[in-house]
Amino acid sequence: MPRVLAIDDEPIFHKMIEHALSPLGYEVYFAADGFQGLNAVNALDPDMVITDVMMPNITGYELTRRLRENPRFADMPILILTSRDQLGDKLKAFESGADDYLSKPFAPPELVARVGVLLSRGEKMRNLRSMSKEKPVENATIIAVHSLRGGVGCSSMAVNLGVALRELWQRPTLVVDAVLTAGQIALMLNEPLRRTWSDLSGSNVADLTEDVLKTITGTWKNGLQYIAGPTTPSDAEMVAPDMVRAAMNILRSMYDYIIIDTPHDFSEVSIHMLDFANVILLMIAPEMASVRAVAASMDAYQKLGYPPEKIKLILNQSFDGEGLKQTQIEKALDTTIKLVLPYAPNDFVRAINMGKPLLVSSPNTPVAALFENAAYTLSKDQHKNTPQSAPSPTLQAVLKRLSARSAN
Repeated sequence: MPRVLAIDDEPIFHKMIEHALSPLGYEVYFAADGFQGLNAVNALDPDMVITDVMMPNITGYELTRRLRENPRFADMPILILTSRDQLGDKLKAFESGADDYLSKPFAPPELVARVGVLLSRGEKMRNLRSMSKEKPVENATIIAVHSLRGGVGCSSMAVNLGVALRELWQRPTLVVDAVLTAGQIALMLNEPLRRTWSDLSGSNVADLTEDVLKTITGTWKNGLQYIAGPTTPSDAEMVAPDMVRAAMNILRSMYDYIIIDTPHDFSEVSIHMLDFANVILLMIAPEMASVRAVAASMDAYQKLGYPPEKIKLILNQSFDGEGLKQTQIEKALDTTIKLVLPYAPNDFVRAINMGKPLLVSSPNTPVAALFENAAYTLSKDQHKNTPQSAPSPTLQAVLKRLSARSAN
């Protein structure tokens, strides 16, 4: 039975909330101000908090901020319920960490609907996080490429990073297509879909071994290995998230580098992959829908407990002309863009149509150099700091560019 704590200094609203929620089986508790509310949250460990804004001692905004600072309450839904209904008040509520905002006076059916949605969302987030506690071992550097919005270059980034890392170090490197319903990795490598994740559907997690995983792993011409996504959505439904998680546990001990093309969501598979990753490359395009998607992603990362340094924002200048400026995006998101991919539609389209990574189809372009430089930056320190007796042409080119940059 869900426990809901309502924090409000007006008794009439205690009654209204109780009358709306108690008949549906909710356990409803009350506190009269912010300090009492903080004490009650610690004592009751409620499933959800509903709080007013203007109260004695501390405001609902401050109460929300304090709760969000405690990892124990990172996933607990918080609904701001207040008579303050200006846009600035709503923005302040979300900035403080609230999940939703409802103005007084409220309609009881709307309160019930919002409480139900928030509780369901919070429970799902807690369950997914508790199921994905594995931490990467030192063997593999795992890079997850992610975006909630498709069409911003995630697959291109994953494939070209994989190619570049393999070319740099000639070490075991794997690209994982985790977009199970519409993956593009095999297409971008011009490889047939002989074996995919769906070929594990008849296996038991307990029987999963390195040899079994090698049966679904393909090899591209430079030695880069890959696991392709299923051919059809119906095949994708046969791939159990627990099987993917168990496979990643084994794969991370088999490779020096694993690059994951991550689904455009926070599904169970996505969170498994993001948890495994040492680095998350969060892709963004210079338009408002993409900026909003990135803001939502960063909020989810925070709730999942990822440190800020794990997230690297990558701007793909996917169109020319009226796009948002880099400075505008950085200001809106209060973060720094780590890499900007220049506007190069012909290079990317040619690469996809030819089934050749951009590093192969357009090797002498600025964007190819950026992919190689990024791969070097993300490489293991032990590789970058160990002199190579016979450095690869790609490594020589990167070091030459870095040397020229430092000289300037």
